[in-house]
Amino acid sequence: MARWVVKNVPFDRLYFYGDARPVHVSYGLESKREIVIMRKNREGRLIPKVMKEAEFMALSAAELAIAACL
Repeated sequence: MARWVVKNVPFDRLYFYGDARPVHVSYGLESKREIVIMRKNREGRLIPKVMKEAEFMALSAAELAIAACL
């Protein structure tokens, strides 16, 4: 679903928490199209990692799942 949003919807920020978690999409006048993958550290805290659209779209499903879980 996150990839579909990136391809088809104007957005300001998209927060991706993993395949089994919700996606948060915000809309703003700036339409920054910023993609943020929320990764877990060893203590379980979520750490944001900003990605460019091309980088996010180039990730395979497996790479995306791993990126969100690290």
